[in-house]
Order: sequence, then structure tokens, then C-alpha cells
Amino acid sequence: MWPPFFCLSPFIHADSMAATPQPALIRLVADDPIWREQCHLALVQEGFRVEQQPAPQQLKDLLNSSPAAERPALWVVNLPSERHDLVATLALLQRWRRRDLLTPLLLLADAADEQERAELLETGADDVLVRPFGLREFVARCRAMLRRVRRMEQSARSAQAGTVLEAGSLQLFREQCRVCLSGREVALTPREFRLLECFMLQPGRALSRDQLIEQVWGADYCGNNKSVDVHVLWLRRKLDQPDQPSLFVTVRGIGYRFAPPPR
Repeated sequence: MWPPFFCLSPFIHADSMAATPQPALIRLVADDPIWREQCHLALVQEGFRVEQQPAPQQLKDLLNSSPAAERPALWVVNLPSERHDLVATLALLQRWRRRDLLTPLLLLADAADEQERAELLETGADDVLVRPFGLREFVARCRAMLRRVRRMEQSARSAQAGTVLEAGSLQLFREQCRVCLSGREVALTPREFRLLECFMLQPGRALSRDQLIEQVWGADYCGNNKSVDVHVLWLRRKLDQPDQPSLFVTVRGIGYRFAPPPR
């Protein structure tokens, strides 16, 4: 039988994460052992790894955890009902949030009106769930918060990949218009930079001289496409390494192909 502060609701096992190599780690902080065990069971059955301890020990760990310890993907904290304990807990959570801006925090409250929920969110919580609630909603909230974190991480990786192009020891910083080779900055003309950028955005693809003219020089360019050959020659002189294959491979009858070194 569920504890009295839960609404009875069916349990859904779809979209389980149990098949993933390393399921997400959730740290569950609550004093009530019966309620804590029910939440623990619900999350484990959905494929999560869960660490659970009484509130005092876990909250202490928020500020004193070892740097080598695995950081949880999500904190779930049940707020104490006693006013004195609640104030101390919120103060600790604020200190923790200043140190950790990324790990999501789900707060569970016995009671909270709209104003109180807003204040809890301002404290640093990412979501607030007020009892009574069903286990189905509880697990769904945890899963939704983890999805948001994954999307943010993917967006950050995409942004990083979009602003810095790398090929072996060669780095092109698109926003700064800089190129470094083995950590040393290489001076390129604006046209050389755009040509290299064009190649690095399309590694392994054979590009004709006409394609390079259109993408780098522009469709209104009226000069000879032999300019491509001249600029590729200059890039080779500045970027190719002695005793290493050229980064810019001639494709006979077509143009050139950028061949990044193997990782």
C-alpha cells in the first residue's frame, strides 16, 4: 500500500533506461523511510540508479562531496515540514546552487501555494512537486528534467563544434577568424581563411573549382578559377607538415578534397 501522501496511480514502464550502459544516477534525500523506499523502488524499476539516505547526511554531502565522487544527474530533495529545518535546508540549497549551476534539482513539498512555489524556484530548484502526487507523475518529472539536461549538453556540444573546427593538430576558430597549428597561430589572409573553413566543413568531399569559387569567392566573382589553385598552394605551404601527406588532395579532373589526418 502506498503511503498516504501519494495518490494511487498506475505504474508505467515504457521508455525505461535500463538498457543504457550507465543509467542516470539520482540522489534521493528524504527523512521518511517508507516514502523514501517507495520513491527509490519507483525510480529503480524505471532503470535509474538511486542513492538514498536520510536528509541530514545527504544534505551535508551537497557541500562536502569529494571531487572524485560521481556527480548525480539529478537531486530529489524532500523539504522538511518544520519551519526551522526548512529555513536551514533552503539556505544550504542556495549555497549549493551557487557552486553547481548545472545539476537539476527537484524539490518535493508537503504544501506550497503559488507564491511559495515561486520562492522555491528562485532558491535554485528546477521544479517543485507538491503532495499529494502520483508515482507516475513523479517519475515523469524526473525523466523530463534529465531530458532537458541532455538537450542542453547536446546544444553546448553542437555550439562548440560549430565555432571551433578541428583536424588533427589544426584548429580553426570561426568566430575569432584564427587558425592554430600544433598550438601555434598561423597567419592567413581572409580568403585563405574562408577557403580553409570551406574545406574543413566538408572533410573528405571532392569539391570542384567552380564549387569553391561559388562558396568562397561568391557567385558574382568574374576572375579565373585558377585562383583556387593559387590559394590551395598557399594553404599547403602554411599548413602541411613535413613528411606528412598534404591536407589538400588534388582530385584529377574535379578539384580538391580536404583529407584530415587520422585521429
